[in-house]
Amino acid sequence: MQPYRRFHSQYRERLALADGSWAELRMVRPEDAALLRDGFERLSPRSRFQRFMSAKPRLSQDELRYLTSVDGERHVALGAVTWSPVGREVGMGVARFFRLAEAPETAEVAITVVDDAQGKGLGRVLLERLVEAARERGVECFEFRVLAGNLAMYRLVQALAPCEPEQDDDALCFRVPLAAPARGGNELLRTLLALAAQGALTLIGPTCRRRMHLHAPPPVGYGESARSP
Repeated sequence: MQPYRRFHSQYRERLALADGSWAELRMVRPEDAALLRDGFERLSPRSRFQRFMSAKPRLSQDELRYLTSVDGERHVALGAVTWSPVGREVGMGVARFFRLAEAPETAEVAITVVDDAQGKGLGRVLLERLVEAARERGVECFEFRVLAGNLAMYRLVQALAPCEPEQDDDALCFRVPLAAPARGGNELLRTLLALAAQGALTLIGPTCRRRMHLHAPPPVGYGESARSP
């Protein structure tokens, strides 16, 4: 029998943000493609560049399909939504991880918070929940990708948990253990998640772009055998 997981297909959590507004966290679903597209269109040019490493004008239908067709095991995505005055859902942010096929205990992580929802603590909450979901699935290490020229982020990581990043095209890849090493692990995660909403992390790094081109979307389903809370 599969152990109980908090983060399954029916997971929902309502929370108050730093400015007093409300948001709801839930798993991303295939029908969220329109929310993801609308959220992308609300990103500033700076946010798009820092997340996609290019002046990306839009998400293609293939990208939208891939980013919403998650299986809850290899590809896990948590979304944050709020509501318009007429009760329509409005996307605020997404945190996701992709487990590496050759090393499933390691996952590439990415966070996007739309510009008008930044500065409210949402990025921190999204990454905290993503870490919990990853630990439930046996993930031991997250990979973060930042632009190679982002010297402030490089110095930050070196100060908190010294490591030598790997070069991947135009990005630097940092590996952060989720088990929190003796020096700096928790603080590094907290600082990275705080910066996630400020464009420090990319939404689709080089590895994810290759994955979307080379592989069909994974099957939909969030671990149907998991029990509801």
